[in-house]
Amino acid sequence: MTTTRVSRSAATTAVATLGMGAVLLTLTGCSFIQSFEPEQQRHYAAYTDAPSSPKSDDAAWFMPSWVPDDAEDIDVRLRTEGPGYAIGFDSADGVDTAACTPLQGTFGGPAMTADFLPDDLPTTGLVDCGDGRATAEVGGRWYSWTTEEPLPVSTSDTNETLRPE
Repeated sequence: MTTTRVSRSAATTAVATLGMGAVLLTLTGCSFIQSFEPEQQRHYAAYTDAPSSPKSDDAAWFMPSWVPDDAEDIDVRLRTEGPGYAIGFDSADGVDTAACTPLQGTFGGPAMTADFLPDDLPTTGLVDCGDGRATAEVGGRWYSWTTEEPLPVSTSDTNETLRPE
């Protein structure tokens, strides 16, 4: 009789624990699951929809300082473990490339995949806008990505990714 009570008690505890786990997973929603994904992607209809303040609770998704305020149809993908970032957007104003550093030489493709990146990303004629990523306009849309090989430190040591408060 003692064995039956112990088994029932253990089974009840296991079911209760699983139930609490399900409740927690339901309450935390996708953000809990997404936090364990090695690559994550977000879309913003307009620049004003995306986090751009250093006080944002969503620091991983800050818009780089060089992204123009009129940016629309913004896709961002990042790798949570290791280097990897890609962004694509439309903009009538475009990127102020005069504030960026031209990259000398040839650079490989992106360090990660992103379904919004075109297959024909350029490998030359790129600029670094202060965040260590290659940036270019392709077919009227702007893209920036972490290259397979890191950009030279001299071009990316300003770390101007975040907009000032």
